[in-house]
Amino acid sequence: MEDRKNRTIYGRRQARPLKETQKHLLENFLHTIKIHPGKIPETFPGDVIFEIGFGSGENLIHQAQISPKALCIGCEPFMNGVAALISKIMELNIENIAVYDDDAKFLLEALPYQVISKAFILFPDPWPKKRHHKRRVVNLENLLLLHSKMKKDAELIIATDHPGYLDWILEISSRENFIKHFKITHTHEMPRPSEAEIPVTRYEKKALENRPGAFLKFKVI
Repeated sequence: MEDRKNRTIYGRRQARPLKETQKHLLENFLHTIKIHPGKIPETFPGDVIFEIGFGSGENLIHQAQISPKALCIGCEPFMNGVAALISKIMELNIENIAVYDDDAKFLLEALPYQVISKAFILFPDPWPKKRHHKRRVVNLENLLLLHSKMKKDAELIIATDHPGYLDWILEISSRENFIKHFKITHTHEMPRPSEAEIPVTRYEKKALENRPGAFLKFKVI
């Protein structure tokens, strides 16, 4: 049984009531691509790309298309986004995506060690109020758990458009226990990765109207 007291994802499961087409997708097709923490294989035949909080799935779709032999696993508790992803998967006939529609921590804990080749945490909720900072998905505990599931030399990409969250990420990534496990390869001061590598999502386009996004890359030691 998943321990709901140890959640790392907070907030609503829906932004607005689901349309009938979205309900149909979730009821009839989610089970065909859903990955279950209790039914994880001991080994994976190829690369595993892992995204925490995939939004509407634009980056996950892109990664699946440019890495067709990889299994792309996306975690997203927000059901509107899950429905949008399923719709796109069906439209493009993509077969290498698996979805977990709950807190990524539960799935990470169930995964074998050293299976993830690349991981993304793109524009997570900043939870700007100080009393809510404990809800931020980017924290040392979660990153060390993620590290334990990543292969040596695997890549972690984190992005944010929130200045306060960027300071938070930089502080965490400067800690001794983080530096033991990750090496920074792309700082927030460097140019944004190319769209061929990471697409500009609708969320990022909207964010860029107010402030630039910051992308950081780390390599697993």
